[in-house]
Amino acid sequence: MKRALLFLLFVFCLCFAYWNRYQPVSLDLVAPTIKKAEIKGEVNKPGIYSIKWEATIQDLIEEAGGLTEEADVQNLTLLENVEPDSTIMIPSSKETAHLISINSASKEELCRLHRIGPAMADRIIAYRQEKPFSTLEEIMNVKGIGPKLFEAIKNQISL
Repeated sequence: MKRALLFLLFVFCLCFAYWNRYQPVSLDLVAPTIKKAEIKGEVNKPGIYSIKWEATIQDLIEEAGGLTEEADVQNLTLLENVEPDSTIMIPSSKETAHLISINSASKEELCRLHRIGPAMADRIIAYRQEKPFSTLEEIMNVKGIGPKLFEAIKNQISL
């Protein structure tokens, strides 16, 4: 009987010592600190880089050794945060030299686009005077420009 009481006392002390000692940790609250992103085009060392979670496109460019002399970052927002597992393409100034800006092109320049005539150019100009284009896809809001026409001109236009 004495042994049984000692055993129960030991078990009680053991349980009391470990009671509320360990608390589960929720892994949902742990935020990642790094992410991977790929950078291509006119940078000195294109590739996939591990960057800080709050890194911007400028930080990714610096990680890739900086820009080449032919880089054109006019249409990039360098302070924009890089999305995880995204690809950033730095275009060449040679590639963008022939692109027509839908936010600043004249009527004659817009008429050089495939299947864009004077009437359509006037509609594009009228639309951008109300609100400048923020994305290339927004040009499909102009009456008469649908997905097929956008596909035909998207490689000829820039913001």
